[in-house]
Amino acid sequence: MMIATFNLDYFSPTGLIGFWILFIGLIFTGAMFFFVFFKLTDDDESYKDKKRKKLEKAQQMERIARLYPKNN
Repeated sequence: MMIATFNLDYFSPTGLIGFWILFIGLIFTGAMFFFVFFKLTDDDESYKDKKRKKLEKAQQMERIARLYPKNN
């Protein structure tokens, strides 16, 4: 067998390929950490969505006011 041609020292953390694998792994881990813990917790409501919710709330308040009129 030709085991001597396949040198596993390149994949060690001090080897060239091993260093790049670790480096790319750290970048990937950092990106996943950012997207999971920071990006997904942001409030990404659009202007139209906020406007729609305000309109629905106003309509709901009008319906409640019609059900319970304040006559003295």
